[in-house]
Amino acid sequence: MSLIKLLNIRNIMMIVRNILRAGFVETFRYVVSDLFFDYKYGVETINTKMLDELNIDSPNKGHGCYYEGTNAYLFKKMFLNIKVDIPNSCIVDFGSGKGKLMLLAAEQGFRKVIGVEFSIELVEIGRSNLEIYKQRTKSKTEFKVFHMDAAEYVIPPEANLLFFSNPFDETLIGLVIENILRSLEIHPREIVVVHLFTQGNMAFANHPRFHLEYESKDGYIFRL
Repeated sequence: MSLIKLLNIRNIMMIVRNILRAGFVETFRYVVSDLFFDYKYGVETINTKMLDELNIDSPNKGHGCYYEGTNAYLFKKMFLNIKVDIPNSCIVDFGSGKGKLMLLAAEQGFRKVIGVEFSIELVEIGRSNLEIYKQRTKSKTEFKVFHMDAAEYVIPPEANLLFFSNPFDETLIGLVIENILRSLEIHPREIVVVHLFTQGNMAFANHPRFHLEYESKDGYIFRL
């Protein structure tokens, strides 16, 4: 990915938005970490995508948010507060987009990483990024990407860390919460939920079953 392709109006607007929200220094860290990440592995995760640019065959399209890859710097900062047994853990990224979070989780050494995404274009980009990453790193992490609506995804019993980076609104998260509780009832275990960039979406925070473990300006970590 060349710098010329990254210097577009949308990316510049995102940078300005982050400067207003987090300040210049923090935004500089965000930008540098993402540029370095994509350059290091030869992948493309930075450019945003609006839903109306994508082919999405789902009744829940109206509940979704645009694609913006999980920031590498922010993930690593948030990750310091996530208490799970990484080598034996399985993480599910809801709204996995181009696979950025999946790659970041593989860097940390997760045993298995699952992505759920309802845009076939983003699924194909994500799968391509994962293949490039595996070839470059010889990673032993097991990857799976499902092209489907998050509300229809049956959460597997091995999944113990669930990740949401502002993928959709409270209505759709409410449906996913029902699936989480159903999975927990059938297969009792501890589940950690990370919810970044909530944008006022308090579906997890207001639910009595999700106990807050960590809170920052960027999001929450819950334990179920």
